[in-house]
Amino acid sequence: MCFRHSPQLVAAALVVFACAPANAVIRLVVEQVGNDVVVTGSGNANTSGLTPFGSVSDFTNVYTYSQAYSGPAAFANGAVSLWSGVSGPTAFGSDQTVTENPDPATSTGQLFGILAGSETGSPQLVLPAGYSSSSSLSGVSTFTSLTLSQLGLSPGQTFTWNWGSGSTADSLRLEVSSTVPAPLPMLLAAGVFSGVSRIRRLSKRLHSQVPD
Repeated sequence: MCFRHSPQLVAAALVVFACAPANAVIRLVVEQVGNDVVVTGSGNANTSGLTPFGSVSDFTNVYTYSQAYSGPAAFANGAVSLWSGVSGPTAFGSDQTVTENPDPATSTGQLFGILAGSETGSPQLVLPAGYSSSSSLSGVSTFTSLTLSQLGLSPGQTFTWNWGSGSTADSLRLEVSSTVPAPLPMLLAAGVFSGVSRIRRLSKRLHSQVPD
């Protein structure tokens, strides 16, 4: 059986789907880059399903088994806002803190992330002070002389925190990159080995074609 739909009905349906709110997501990608660990944050947060918990002046950016942020070492120009109503793991990785590098060596963008092991016993979302719901977020933190294994993390791991429901549902994902760049000497060695193998195969082929 075939049903006909008027152009007006189809247009109205398209408008409804186009205007339907999409769930926002914050991503914190942790990856090994040479001898450093880099945390890259992006996305936006719908704070409609959260409860303001207060603010902290000069919030310090560190990486521990229960805290992960992207952006500046400290929000010196004001404060960050804390939000409760988040569910998810209260710890990730190991009890390895960045003791030798309490602040990221380099940083850009905004300071935001997850305070999983808070004093309240439940995770809290950390956002820039004065953050407007669903506005874009972006930041990068680089911690030098640190490895994923020292933090008890393995490539491919993902940790998720959720809040809100229905149209206000949102989440933050901490993703450990599964792509670990090989050291340059190993790449060069692989290239040399591949080149030598091709030369040997070519030499054997030419030798077999030479008449006795």
